[in-house]
Amino acid sequence: MSPIRARCGHTDAVGADVDNLSLSDRRAESVALVLSQQFGVLAENLTTQGYGEQYLKVPTQGPERANRRVTVRRITPLLTGQNEAVPVVPR
Repeated sequence: MSPIRARCGHTDAVGADVDNLSLSDRRAESVALVLSQQFGVLAENLTTQGYGEQYLKVPTQGPERANRRVTVRRITPLLTGQNEAVPVVPR
């Protein structure tokens, strides 16, 4: 099995929840697209998920650049029953 990687999009806490969720989805999809088109990563080995402002890196309700990001996680162990090998997303 080829490694499966998740692209998780995040936003800061500014704006409506629904807008931030949509933005985080688009952010994750954009990174997956670049990985496929520019770096040859097979699209079937990528998955995307937007979290909006759910997992703030810096806990603030204001604009914070560090919260607007994409994280990359290797999720193959989740799919093969080896959950302990996957780092947990900070909350």
